[in-house]
Order: sequence, then structure tokens, then C-alpha cells
Amino acid sequence: MDTNIDNAPTRPVRIDESQLAIINKKKQINKLEEMRLEQIGFSSTLCTQIDCVIHVLSESIERVKISLILPKLLENPRHLKEVLKGTKYEQGVSMVNDFMRRRDIIVKEKRPPLMDHGMIKIIDYFQRNYSIYQLFPKVMSSLTREERKLLLAFEMLFNIACQHLLRTSKSEITKERKLHQMYRENESLKASISELRAKLRSQKVTLRWKMAAKEAYIRKYDDDLAYKKWQNNVRIQNEIEKCSRVIRTNHKASLEKQQELEKELEKSRSEYEKETKQNLIAEREARAEKNKLLLQLQSLLKKYDNSIGEKMRENLRLEDDFNEAKKQFDDFMVFYHAEEAIYNDIVVKREEEERREQQRRIVVFMMNRAARKIQKYWRKWRKDQRKKNKRLKKGKKK
Repeated sequence: MDTNIDNAPTRPVRIDESQLAIINKKKQINKLEEMRLEQIGFSSTLCTQIDCVIHVLSESIERVKISLILPKLLENPRHLKEVLKGTKYEQGVSMVNDFMRRRDIIVKEKRPPLMDHGMIKIIDYFQRNYSIYQLFPKVMSSLTREERKLLLAFEMLFNIACQHLLRTSKSEITKERKLHQMYRENESLKASISELRAKLRSQKVTLRWKMAAKEAYIRKYDDDLAYKKWQNNVRIQNEIEKCSRVIRTNHKASLEKQQELEKELEKSRSEYEKETKQNLIAEREARAEKNKLLLQLQSLLKKYDNSIGEKMRENLRLEDDFNEAKKQFDDFMVFYHAEEAIYNDIVVKREEEERREQQRRIVVFMMNRAARKIQKYWRKWRKDQRKKNKRLKKGKKK
């Protein structure tokens, strides 16, 4: 039974089209999955490379910063030791001390600093520990203009590299779409600009015609305005001549009035001088009376001196007479001073009243004279107007 089955002929297996389609689909899915995995592996490798490049560039900038301030730090080793002491970078202090001990020898031998092994170790140490520059902000702020330019150039290089390395295909496609959209908008804008230019040319032509018409209209009005100005100038000149004549007549009248006022002033001055003389005469008489009394007093004193030894009683009487006379004299002097104050007050008030009265008379005279002049010119003007109206009426009748 078994031998018959083994020796039996095999028949070909038939595969349906649906099964074939499923197999092909599975193969395509497997290929896509393999491609996706390869792409993920490539992208991860690319990202790693980009990160490495960016890290190298940033590290280069930091090393440039420490390289720029390293000579300044070595110029002041005491400050460098104070700052690094107690930090994780304290190992650099011993290197700097070793170099400072050998610096005189290097200077005597005139060796370049880079030929010294200790200087190379210092540079290498500070390059590896580039974050030391953060401990010296004042030194970083005192960089020269060229050093700042160098740092700025490195930072610009870093920014440009990051911009180029971190861009993706999606962002580039988006940029291209935006550029295409901007191109289409630019084309539509050019078309609208050309249309507006055509409209502007037509408007310029119409504006030129309008401006030409306005210029002709303005020239006409300029001519009319010039003619009217000439007429106004003629009228103004005539009015100026009339006013000058009136001013001359007024000036003449003013001079006459001034002469009259001067005469009145002379008259008032003479009267004032006359009254002043009278007052002086009265004052002289009062002084003479005073002198007379003084002489009488002196005579009484002389008589008293001569007869003092003879008659004591007469002496007392004369003393009483003297006291009485002195009392009268004092009363007279009090009266005299009061009269003198009243006299001075009266003289001042009189002068002030005379001056005010004189000013009032002058103002009244000027107002009356001006009123007469105005009435005179008014009658003359009305008379001229009547004559002019009569001439106009006669002309109309003819």
C-alpha cells in the first residue's frame, strides 16, 4: 500500500489569481518596510553627523574665546590665580606658576613662547577647559574691535552652518511653493502696474490739456489783476497827496498853537516870579523883625550887665522883662515857623494848581481848536460834495 503511494505520479498545483495578488502585495509591503528602515537608518546617521558638526563648530567658537583672552590672563597671573583657586580648574594655577618661574630664562634666551613645552601645556589645558572664560567677564568685555569682529565672524559662520545643516526637504518644498506663489503674485502685480501706467498716461494727457486751459485763464486774470493794481496805485497816490496836504496844514496849525501856548507859559512864568519876589520881601521883613528883637535883647543884656552892681531890684525886674521878652520871642518863633510851613504848603499847592489849570487850559484849547478844524473841513467837504452832485446832475440832464 505504501509503495503504491510513493510511486504514484505527482500532479501540478494550480494557484488562483487572488492568491497571486496577495503574494505580490506582501512582497511590495516588505520592500516598502525595508526602504523605510533604510531611510530611518540613513536619517539617524545624518542627524548624528549634523549634531557632531554643530558641536565641533560651537566648541571652536568657545576655544577661540579662550584663545583671545589667554594672553591677557597671563599678563596678570595674580588675578588668574585668585579666580581659579578653589575651582575645578585649579590645576592650571600650577602650570602658570611653573611658566612664570621659567619666563625670565625664556626672555633671556629669546625663545618664542610656542617653543616652550610648559606654554604648550598651558595652551592645551585652557583649550580643553575652554569654559574658563566664563569666570572672566570683565576681560571678555575689554576685547579690542578686531577681536570682536573675529568672534562675530565665527558666530555668523556658526549660524549659517546651522541654518544650512538643519534644513529639511519639507521646509525646502514649502519655500519653493512660497516662492512660486510670490512669483505668480508678482506677475499679476506687473500686469496691474502696466494697466495703471496706461491709465496714468491718459490722465497725464488730460491733465496737460486742463493745465493749459487753466494757464490761459490765469494769464487773463493776471492781466486784469495788474490793471486793477495800477488803478489802486493811482488812487493810493492821490490819497497820499491829499493826506500830506492835510498833515502840512495840521502841522502849521500845531506850530501856531504851540506859539500861543508858549506866550501863555511866559505870562504864567512872569506872574510866578512876581509872586515869588513878594514872598521873598515878606520873608526879609520877618527876618528884619527877628533881627530887631535880637538887637533889643542884646541891648537889654548890656544894660543888665552895666547896672547889675547898682540896683539888684532893677536887675530882677530886668530879668523878668528878659524872660517875658524871651517868652514872647519863643511864641513869635513858634508862630513864625507855623506861618512859614503854611506859606510853603500854600506855595506848593498854588504851583500844583496853576500847573493843572495850565494843563487843563492847554487840553481844552487843543480840543476846541481840533473841533473847529474838523468842523471847517467837514463843511468844506459837504460843500465840495454838493458841487460835485450838482455837476453830475447837470451832466445827466445834458
